[in-house]
Parts: sequence; C-alpha cells; structure tokens
Amino acid sequence: MKLHRTMSLALAATLAITSFALTAHAQQPLNLSDAQVFRIQALLLSQSKEIRSLTANVEAAQQTLNAAIAKGDPVLTATAVLSLDAAEKALKNVQLAQQRNLLSLLTDSQKQLLKSTSIPASD
Repeated sequence: MKLHRTMSLALAATLAITSFALTAHAQQPLNLSDAQVFRIQALLLSQSKEIRSLTANVEAAQQTLNAAIAKGDPVLTATAVLSLDAAEKALKNVQLAQQRNLLSLLTDSQKQLLKSTSIPASD
C-alpha cells in the first residue's frame, strides 16, 4: 500500500515538475510553438489541482486503513482496503487521461520525437 501511495505522490510531483521542465527545456527539442506552451502550461495548472485533490483522497484512505488495522476489525479493514484501492485507481485513471490530454496538444512529429527520446517506464 505504501508503494502505491509513494508512486502516486511521485507522479503528482512529476506533473508539477513537468510543467516547469516542459516550458523551460522541451520547447526547443520538441519545437513547441508559443501557443502550445501556453496551452500546456494552462492544462498542467488545471490538472495539478485535480491531482492534489485525488492524492489527498488516497492519503485519507490510507489513514483510514491504518486506523482500521489498529482497531483489529477485519470488516473495517476490508472496507478500508477497498476504499484505498478505489482512490488509487481514480488517481491513476485521471493521470492517464491527463497524459492523453497533454499528448493531444502535440503534433504527430512532436509525439514521435517525444516517443523516441522517452525512457521506458519499468513496473
């Protein structure tokens, strides 16, 4: 469970860092237009609020699970596990949707360049 929480927080931080890095460094290699940079910045700003909210939901669900475990109640624990799982999945789904939204702002050649320079994620 802590791994999921840590990964969620890392992804949220990555999103925030990406906003700065994209505008500062990726504009030249990806040949982004000023309009694309502006739209990407606006999208990342709006997305960061949603990510923060969903991350808070995951943290609250984790705290609920910890409390249920401390009480030793198997029903509360099972319910809390399901709640945490749902919160983590919601966060992941939004992150994936937001990634697709960001990619939709790029041209095909920019997507190809990004794909060719990206480091594959490991599970």
